[in-house]
Amino acid sequence: MNHVPPTRPFSTSARVHPSFLPYISNASRGKGLKWIPPLAGLVAVGYGVASYREAQIEKQLEKSAAVEKAELEQRRKYTALADAYGDRTNLEELEHAMRVYEAQQGNE
Repeated sequence: MNHVPPTRPFSTSARVHPSFLPYISNASRGKGLKWIPPLAGLVAVGYGVASYREAQIEKQLEKSAAVEKAELEQRRKYTALADAYGDRTNLEELEHAMRVYEAQQGNE
């Protein structure tokens, strides 16, 4: 091993550790911590997107349920009208519908 003589005399102000050691210890300590804020931001954005998507799906389901309810109500009204006035597929139903209509007109 080549031994290099010290360039300055040993004293209390002399460095105890090699000159690159402080950079190594500081660098290893900070590497893991510098990824925490971007990671937290990414998690927050992901949560926000998931919440928004879930809200949109709920709105869509409510809207489609309302449409189905309206269609059922319309179908029920049509069925009630067909029962009252007949669907006019044969002569007996048409005559019955005319009697019901005339009776309703007489009551009004």
